[in-house]
Amino acid sequence: MSTSVIEPGARFAGRYRLEERIKDSGGSSLWKAIDEILARAVAVRTFEPGFPRVHEVVTAARAASRLTDPRLTQVFDADDSGERAYVVSEWVVGETLEQMLAKAPLEPGRATTLLYEAAEAMSAAHAAGLAHLCLSPRDLVWTTGGTVKVLGIATDAVLADHYSDSPAAVDTRGLASMLYAGLTAYWPGEPSRSSLPPAPTAGSGATRVSGPHDLTVTTPDRGAANATVPDEPPVLLAPRLVQAGVPSAVDDIVCRSLGLPAPASGPDAEAITTPAEFAAALRRVPRTPLPLFAGLGT
Repeated sequence: MSTSVIEPGARFAGRYRLEERIKDSGGSSLWKAIDEILARAVAVRTFEPGFPRVHEVVTAARAASRLTDPRLTQVFDADDSGERAYVVSEWVVGETLEQMLAKAPLEPGRATTLLYEAAEAMSAAHAAGLAHLCLSPRDLVWTTGGTVKVLGIATDAVLADHYSDSPAAVDTRGLASMLYAGLTAYWPGEPSRSSLPPAPTAGSGATRVSGPHDLTVTTPDRGAANATVPDEPPVLLAPRLVQAGVPSAVDDIVCRSLGLPAPASGPDAEAITTPAEFAAALRRVPRTPLPLFAGLGT
């Protein structure tokens, strides 16, 4: 049965009743559903007929179901043996990092704590041989129960057909990009992964604009479309150059993870290339306890 004709009220495995379609994406749909046996809300992903990676998604989901870190979204069920494949996971309620940053950056201590928790969770996933590869501000949630959740471990990469020979490095950059966003309310990663404004870059043909809290930052000149394209790609500005009040030690961690100059450590600074290294670095800097409710504010 095509995903496009599945309606609310449809049941999977005789127990998961679909209630509301949340989004369609690349041949699959995410639904809010009810597990009628346990009387709880769950998330159910369904697939269009002919989706080429159904078996791989289900296999990844089953692998993710064995993870025990509570900061990783729990997978309850996954099956592709019948007419309609599905993946059932925890229904997470709260604010995504992207939603938190809609008005302003987070206070640095809170951004650091949030990403420390995410890095610890990703370290556990990598220790079990699983990666994310698509981390974005939409994948990190501060729940209404006062906990951190990382969405989409293992499955999002397969859904997006993303693979890497260096998964630890990719996820470390993803974590660092989310910390950059938390500190500045700008997104330094792929534009398609966040609705936040793109991170400012250094280079010629730049104009001065107002950033968060009316801080003046440098961004590419959008009016210079016909200018000569430089040989070198634009270089991201370090967080401390974008947002006032970013501690030098935290700025250093972001820079070492994203391959940016790290003045605090000098030109010979060692790169941070694994989630475990990223978590260890954040463990050594001051962090602010997170409030026991969704909505971190500033």
